[in-house]
Order: sequence, then C-alpha cells, then structure tokens
Amino acid sequence: MYIMPEGVFVIIWFVFLALVGAGVYAVFAWRNMERRDDPDPGIGTPRRVYFYFAAFVGLMMTASGATIIISTILDSLFGANGADDYTTSLASGLSLAVVGIPAWLFHWRFVQRAAARTAADRRSVFRNLYIYTALGVSLSLIGFSAFLAIEYALGASAAMDLSLGADGGGFSGFPWAALAVWGAVWGFHWRTASAESAGMSAETLAIRRMYLYLASAAFAAMLAMGAFTLARVGIGEGYQAAFGVPPDRDEYFSQSDEALTALAAALVGCAAWAAHWLMFAAGDRRSVLRWAHILIAALGGGAALALAGAAYALYAVLRWAVGAADASSAQHFASPTAIAPAMTAVAAAIWLYHRKRMWAEAGDSPRGIARIYALALAAIGLFFIALSVAGVADTALRALGESLGADGGGSDFRDGAAYILSTLAVGFPVWWFAWRRARAFASEDPQTERAAPARKVYTLGILCLGMLALTGGSSAALFVILRDLLGADVSANTLVDLALPMSYGLPAAVILPYHWIVYRQDRAFYPEDADAGDAAPIAPKEVILAASPDLADDLAAALEANLGYPVRTLNAADSQTFVDAPDAEALANAARAIAESDSRRALVIAERGGLRVIWRD
Repeated sequence: MYIMPEGVFVIIWFVFLALVGAGVYAVFAWRNMERRDDPDPGIGTPRRVYFYFAAFVGLMMTASGATIIISTILDSLFGANGADDYTTSLASGLSLAVVGIPAWLFHWRFVQRAAARTAADRRSVFRNLYIYTALGVSLSLIGFSAFLAIEYALGASAAMDLSLGADGGGFSGFPWAALAVWGAVWGFHWRTASAESAGMSAETLAIRRMYLYLASAAFAAMLAMGAFTLARVGIGEGYQAAFGVPPDRDEYFSQSDEALTALAAALVGCAAWAAHWLMFAAGDRRSVLRWAHILIAALGGGAALALAGAAYALYAVLRWAVGAADASSAQHFASPTAIAPAMTAVAAAIWLYHRKRMWAEAGDSPRGIARIYALALAAIGLFFIALSVAGVADTALRALGESLGADGGGSDFRDGAAYILSTLAVGFPVWWFAWRRARAFASEDPQTERAAPARKVYTLGILCLGMLALTGGSSAALFVILRDLLGADVSANTLVDLALPMSYGLPAAVILPYHWIVYRQDRAFYPEDADAGDAAPIAPKEVILAASPDLADDLAAALEANLGYPVRTLNAADSQTFVDAPDAEALANAARAIAESDSRRALVIAERGGLRVIWRD
C-alpha cells in the first residue's frame, strides 16, 4: 500500500469531479442536439454510446495492464525485493492487457472508420467525450506519476513510501511505468483531438474547453500548493535559525523532505499548467469557461486567500498585543510567521496575474468586467465583515455567560477581540473600496448598472444567504431558549449555548437591511418591472393576413408574436404579387398600426416592399 499526500489526493479528486461534470454536460448537450431537425447520417446515438463506452473500457484495461507489467518488470530488475514476489502482479497485468487490447482495437477501429466517413460521427458529443475523458484520466495519472518520479529523483527519504509497490523507501517501478504508458495514451488521444479540432460544433468545443480549463485549474492549484509549502518551509527555517523555535508542522515529514516534496509538486504543476493554459488554450479568448477560470482564480484563489493570510498575520499580532498569547513571543509568532507571509505572497501573485489577464482580455467590454470584479471583491470583503460580526456575538455571549458562572464556555475575551478586529480591519476596507466603485458605476449609468445581471446576482445572492443564516440562526436560538424554559433549566449556560446560533443570525441582521434597501432602489431600474407597469392590456382584434401560400403561415406566426393574439390567413390567388417576406421592422410597424387603430378589424396584405394594413369598418 502507499500513503497519498493530502494535496495530491485533493487534485485527483478534483479531476474525478471534473470528469463527472464533463459527463453530465455531455448528456445535456446530447439532449439539446436531439431537439434539432438536422438529419444524422452517422451510425446513430445508441451505437455511439456502446462503441465509445466499450472502447474506453478496453483502453483502461489495456493501459492499466501495461502499467502493471512494466512496473513489475522494473521492480524485479531494480527493486529491493528482486524477483521474489512478482508472479501475481505479472499475471494480473497480462490478464488485463490480453483482454483489453483486442476489445479496444475492435471498437476503436469501428468508430474511426465511421468518423472518416461522416462529419456527424467526427463531431459527435460521445466521440469527444471519450477522447477528452481519456485525456483527463491519463493526464491525472501522468501528473501523479511525475510527482513521485521527481520526488524520488530529488532524494526525498519518504518519497517511495508514497509509491505503489514500494516497501519502506525502496525503488518502485510504478511511476516510471505509468509515465511511459499513460504518456503514450495522452499523446495518442491529443493528436486525434488536435486533428479534428477545426470542425468542432458548439457542444464538442465546450467539452474541449472543459478539459483545458479544469486541467489548468487543477495543476495551477498544484503549483500554488507547492510554492506555498516551499515558501512556508523557507521562512520557517529562517525564523528557526533566528529565534531557535521551529514552526508547527506535520511530524511525518522532515523539513528537507517537505521542501523536496513541495518542489516536486511545483515542478509538475508548473509544467502541466503552462502547457494547457499558456499553449493549448492561448487562442481561446471568448469562452465563458475561460472567464470563469480567470475570475475564480483571481478572486477565489487569489484575493480571498491573500486577505485570509493578512487577517491571520494581524490576528497573531493583536493576540500578542492584548496579552492573549499563551506562549513566549518567539513561540507565538512561529507558525504565523511561516504561514501568513507564504500564503499572502502566493495568493497575491495569483491575484495579480489573473487580474492582469482579466484586463488584457476584456476587449470591448471593460465596464462589464470591472462591474463583476468590483461586486465580487465587495462580496469577499462582506464575508470578512460577517466573520467579524459573528465573532462579536460569539465572544460577547460566551464572556457574559462565563462571568455569570457558566461552565465549559471556553472563551477568552481578549482572543475574541483580536479575531474581531483582525477580520474587520481586513474586510471593511476591501468592501468599502469595491462597493464604492460599484456605486460610482451606478451613478454614472443607473439604467444599465442597476439592472445589470451581475448586480442582481450580488444583491439577491446576499439576500438569499442572509435569509438562510437569519432563519437558521433564529430557529436554533429559539430552540435553545424553549428547551431551557420548558426544562426549567435557564442559566448562564443558556447564554453560552446561544453563542453559536447568534453568530449566524447577528451578521445577517446587520447586513440584510442595507442590502434590502439597495435591492428596492435597484428594482426601479429593472426593465421587466418598467415594462410591466407601463404596458396597457392589448384588446384582441380580428386580423386577416393575405399572403402567398408559401409565406402565409410563417408571416402569421411572426405577426401573432408581435400582436399577442391569433391572426387568420388568406391565401392570395395571384402568388406572384405576394413574393417578398417582410423584415422584423415591417412586422413591428404593422402590429403597432393595428394596435393603435380604433377599428376592430384589419386586413394585412403582404406585397412588394412590406406590409399594407387596410382597416375594415
């Protein structure tokens, strides 16, 4: 068995979730394609499902078997155990490969011939789902194997404890076998995907983008994790050398092993991220997934973590300043000194890089990007403010309860004060700066800004989350009060028990009223509300449309859409007279003329140059 590092496990789990998401998206894309009227000259959906699924199973069996075979051979040649125990592994690998190779070859050759015959099979959602799922699985195993191989090459003493087949730090052939086999699988399928990328449909292009951006995000996270650990270990060792107090760390790793492991993760993450983000996805500038990647990385992976690091550093300083530290100054600042600067530096680098990409790719819509950025940053600042207000409720109730004789409160008023001030000092300036900018946008162009979807998401999202917190906290607080009242057990402990529910309810009670006012002010600028208030009910009239037989039905449907009630048709005897299909403007003008007239009946004639409306008294 092997022990998987927590960070690598998270990355592999993320890739697994990404593949599941790709499958769900493909199902929805397939359902959308089924609604189209386009003929499908290919092999058809049922056969595609079978052949690509069978090909994928055969591919996984073949690659897994080849990996086991090569790994077993390498272990027998170079491993610490020699050739003592490889029979079972070799039999396992051969059984997988012998069954998997013909299964994959048969099904893959069939779908390849189908793709060569028709464009429908080449652009099939299931074909692209197969290709990019194979790329995702192979890429995740390549990343994991490269991490183990580089870690072993760097000489980390615990490296081979993490490898399949290793026993107590010995050589393992698994990383090298997996790199060779899954690297070949990735290369083969990437070459196939690249050859067919020119004629992709919207659905299949979305699957390709999903692979590119989720792979970029996963390996960017791996790079950031490695860089953070390297910075933390480096700063911690410097602090230890200066004060003789090491920062807290997991006992499993020594400092040198931890640094080597982080370096291996950073190298693998950097290489894979650069390949996918800087090379493969470089020309894709208008994708929604790309913008989601940029915004989430800039704000979630960058701004939020940078502010969290700053808040942690400030919290440590304030705890020491108010006398809440329970150790010497050198010991107290050991962990914050190592963690906070490393987290802030790495997160700030992520923030600044993606912020630069954001403005570089904004193109002709910088205001829309600036609006989303300001509102998202305001939401992050508001989150830290909510943490501060929650700290007020929790600290005050626990301190009050303990002063009245409650037991088990576990509160330190000074520690709570440091937490409240640190989160407020970080969150309030960020929220104020970002929200002030959003308000400036609204002052410059209120009609556009106050009705913008991003602003609606911001206000309604805060109201929704706030109401959940308020109702949940209120319900839990009422439960505590009723429980103690009905049980005749009201005491100082009741205040301590109320600390948690009140820490949810109080932030919502503070934040909700202001944002409800903002929402009500914005409502006046919502187009749908203005239309609903200004539009008068339309009285149905008797309308007859005279047009050539080939245009009558389509024109009647378009005119009905403008009027809002049915239109009768009359086929013209002289089809040569009624040959032109009026444009949208002519239809809108005719509908307006009918609606504004006093007559209850109208005849609409489609003729050269537009529509002619004749009133019938």
